[in-house]
Amino acid sequence: IYQQAINAGKITLTQKIATWDEWNQDHLENMRFVALEDEKVIGWVALSPVLQRTGYHGVTELSVYINNNNQGKGIGNILMQYIIDESEKSGIWTILSFIFPENEKSILLHQKFGFRVLGTQEKVAQLNGVWMDNCILERRSKLV
Repeated sequence: IYQQAINAGKITLTQKIATWDEWNQDHLENMRFVALEDEKVIGWVALSPVLQRTGYHGVTELSVYINNNNQGKGIGNILMQYIIDESEKSGIWTILSFIFPENEKSILLHQKFGFRVLGTQEKVAQLNGVWMDNCILERRSKLV
């Protein structure tokens, strides 16, 4: 699923899939979930710590990806609601997402779940030699 995002371009800066050990180290163990259909993973969502400093332990970054063949079926909605509910149970008060402005579907999905655009980092990183902007979205818990 993540390889599909890499192949699509303008969804992620990543150019190659991380090893399991790299991915596992970067994501919170209790904040990673998959959507299954006929025992096959069709989508996933996970949270990563934003900073390792003590005061930021409740601030995370969201990753959510849906198999191309399953987009538009509400899988993103299910995964978003689930990760938000579970994150609040775990004391996470802020979820951030960094999304290219061209990825309008993802921005709309996030906004549907209470994320707001904080701003845009202009020409923050290069993708295949092209400078890319990055929208920063934030969801603050009303419970934590």
